[in-house]
Amino acid sequence: MSVVLPTYNRAAVIGRAVDSVFGQTHDPLELIVVDGGSTDHTDAVLRAVGDDRLRVVRRPSPAGPSVARNVGIRAAEGRLVAFIDADDRWRPEKLRRQVVALDREGASVSLTRVEKSSGEPRTRSGQSGDVREAIRHLALPTYTSTLLARRSALVAVDGFDESIGCFEDWELCLRLARERTFAFVDEPLVVKGTDGGNISAEPDRLARAFERIDRRHDLTADARARFLADVGITHCEARRVGDGLPYLFRSLRLDPARPKVALALALALTGALTGSATPFVTGMNGIYGLERAVERWR
Repeated sequence: MSVVLPTYNRAAVIGRAVDSVFGQTHDPLELIVVDGGSTDHTDAVLRAVGDDRLRVVRRPSPAGPSVARNVGIRAAEGRLVAFIDADDRWRPEKLRRQVVALDREGASVSLTRVEKSSGEPRTRSGQSGDVREAIRHLALPTYTSTLLARRSALVAVDGFDESIGCFEDWELCLRLARERTFAFVDEPLVVKGTDGGNISAEPDRLARAFERIDRRHDLTADARARFLADVGITHCEARRVGDGLPYLFRSLRLDPARPKVALALALALTGALTGSATPFVTGMNGIYGLERAVERWR
């Protein structure tokens, strides 16, 4: 069992991730940290670990998490490979539950549910077996820090796509699901951190990733509508309402029965008419607050 952890300037949080890997009830063979040239005290944190299962691969400069994960896959000596991000942590039984599920299902890939660091659930339940349609419809959580796969399966699909910049975990699972079966563990075994960057600060990258994935995989109408909504909302949250409006219109045309998108479009139109993104940002903050309240109530 190999675990791959990409990092760049995450000294403040990486120790918790490393501890959660070495605190597993199913001991990993190795933890491969791929450091993209960190300039903080990441190196000192890793030197203090004191576990000979830790391997550090140092690169001269950051090239993105997908490049780092692929470096880790190539370096891995285990037959199984799991991934964790530097600001996340695993529950102690995470790997053991997934190994049991893989063996029971005869599967090549395993995923789990996720919870926020606040303790709130972050992803819903999934399914096992042939998950091609579930992934195409965005009905299966595919968060990278939950992913455990046979190394042979990862190598067969050439690992993570290094060109798309985001949604790499979902895109990888799309390709894996064409040929392999999945074993989903319906427990929140990964705690999502809050230290990572905010994708909404990079709406253009989000848009490019959507267009590339859509061309490559011919997304379903509902998946396309959800991605278009995300792209539109992130543009508007970056106070680029004019750029976000076309995406919101396209999303609502594909799926008119999405009240959140309709509200986002109304807020964006208000912002366009007033020449200010403030109504959109304020209104969406209210919607997010309501969503969190509903989730807690459930």
